[in-house]
Amino acid sequence: MKKGFTIVELMMVVGIIGILLGIVTTAAASSIKQARVRKAEACCTVVEQGLAAYYAQHGQWPGNFSTTLTDRDAYELSSSEVNNMIRTLVREGRQNNTPYMDVSGLYVSRQVGEKGSKAFGLDFRDAVRGTKRTAAMSVAQMNFGYPETDHGYFRHFKIVYSIPTDEMKVSQQ
Repeated sequence: MKKGFTIVELMMVVGIIGILLGIVTTAAASSIKQARVRKAEACCTVVEQGLAAYYAQHGQWPGNFSTTLTDRDAYELSSSEVNNMIRTLVREGRQNNTPYMDVSGLYVSRQVGEKGSKAFGLDFRDAVRGTKRTAAMSVAQMNFGYPETDHGYFRHFKIVYSIPTDEMKVSQQ
């Protein structure tokens, strides 16, 4: 009587392991994408709450933006206006020791990160400290945004100011 595996048995075991790895890989990829979607949504919520807290305390919105377009009900802020608003929230929160938002969830990049570009981002705290790959950034160098759901690339927030209701809505581009 022979002891050991036949080539057919070995092929069956390798095939079963391959099928199981395929299932696990698909589930992991789906989980990663869902986590990125939730992180992007959470970043938008954090910024929106920070803007509301600043407005409640100061009676005006942070940063400099003008709504000269009175023929519309809403005004979409440019990426530079968005960055100025968030920089104001971060800077004044640090100076006054009254943070307007949890900066640990913010996503930043040195590059602008417009649609179609492939700018990678970092978590705010990693950007301030620096990593093995990138030097530390100052708040003035940061562009603020969220991780893209499919690739992890950096994208700017879309902030729309509603003129009739005097509200700011933060969303993904």
